[in-house]
Amino acid sequence: MPLRMAAVLALLCCPLAARAGVAIGESIWDQQNAIERATQMIPSGALVTATECTTVEVGTGNDHYICRVTYSDPPANAPTLAPASAPSQPLNPTR
Repeated sequence: MPLRMAAVLALLCCPLAARAGVAIGESIWDQQNAIERATQMIPSGALVTATECTTVEVGTGNDHYICRVTYSDPPANAPTLAPASAPSQPLNPTR
């Protein structure tokens, strides 16, 4: 029993490894647009850890941009911003 208790305490007190993921964005406009498209697909609060882009020529003078954004989720104990609350009184009270 003490061994099980030690294992449970170890899991509770030690943070788990951050998860990582990849999002891929494509654009015919430019590399920055492909990065923005990929970044829009990552979870809120995730930390971008790397960006890698490739340019593919699809015809004379026509490039296609493909960007890979690698991210890690924020730690579970990271503070989050509370949503703005509604005012306690109406802005234009009618009487």
